[in-house]
Amino acid sequence: MATPLVGTAIITGGDGNLGSEIAVAIARKQPLIHILVLVRDLSSLSVRQVSQKVRMVGPRSFEIARVDLNSFSSVITFAEHTIRRVRDRDIPPVAVLVNCAATYSHILDPKTVDGYDPVYQTNCLSPFLLTISLLESFRASKRTGTVGAHAINVGCSNMSHGRLDFFQAGWEAGRKEDIELDDKEALQRYGSSKLLLSATMYALRRSLVSSGNIPINISTFDPGSISSKANRPHKSTSSSPERPNFLNPLHRFRQKRSINAVTVSANAIADTAFRPMSMRALEIERYHIVGKEYEASSVVNVLRDQKQMNNMLNMALVHTRIGTGTPTNSSAATSPSMRSNETMVNARIRAETRRNSSATTSPSMRPDERRVK
Repeated sequence: MATPLVGTAIITGGDGNLGSEIAVAIARKQPLIHILVLVRDLSSLSVRQVSQKVRMVGPRSFEIARVDLNSFSSVITFAEHTIRRVRDRDIPPVAVLVNCAATYSHILDPKTVDGYDPVYQTNCLSPFLLTISLLESFRASKRTGTVGAHAINVGCSNMSHGRLDFFQAGWEAGRKEDIELDDKEALQRYGSSKLLLSATMYALRRSLVSSGNIPINISTFDPGSISSKANRPHKSTSSSPERPNFLNPLHRFRQKRSINAVTVSANAIADTAFRPMSMRALEIERYHIVGKEYEASSVVNVLRDQKQMNNMLNMALVHTRIGTGTPTNSSAATSPSMRSNETMVNARIRAETRRNSSATTSPSMRPDERRVK
């Protein structure tokens, strides 16, 4: 009898430069993991290339599915279908989610169908929505006191150029769509979306740890500057993250500017994604920089302000239609009258459970998907 698969690893942006190498690294290091790569266009050349690369490694189970991060509906449909598959034991419970997909643009793009800037939605809101929509499918720990799953958000050094209020400040007001942005503004737009993703996901992490219902660790992984040349990262041997002497992203990114081959970063992410952790380890928020770990609050300063973290989580819940109220880009999304973060997150889990238990799988509900044998 064949050894059963032990978990599912989901990678967004799996046909990109880094995403495809993460898939290959996981296939090589974890042959009993079902690898589920998410892409926007199933017919693209990059999809065929990543399929060939992964199949050459020879994992037991591998597939590619279409998910458009510019559409909340696409994200939710995929999540609902995945939960049903886990329940039906078509695939193992989700052990790892790597939010790797990202978009960068030098033009003032039209709003998405959901009404948001596509850089903000693709890089921040949709990864948040995907993570929270998949909570039911994450693997419960088989051993008491052990973290069951990991959600890793790929960050970047451009976070140092970001602002937490960038997408609420009316930056595009009064300008026509499709105009070209200067390099500084385009970089700040991208950096802001990644900074918001990191901070908002740490806020979600705190809510989940507080509720204690799902043993999942959420962290950010900065792959550093990537090139075609390899550079071995320095590996930390300590059990706890370091506390660097610098206290903000700008200082952090000035100090560490190592250039790494994409395979170095991909292998480090694959190692982090499957590292065993005790439940006590959830007391520490970790920020990974290639092969080293730092206390997240020493890199992302906003983590020191719990009130602002609560506001950011509330805003993300509303923007993704999870929270109460009307989605908006204004500061009204952080109203004190909203329910507590823990209540909203847990209500989402209960709603997902009820909806998926009563739903039936039909061709119209299935995401575009293909299994690669």
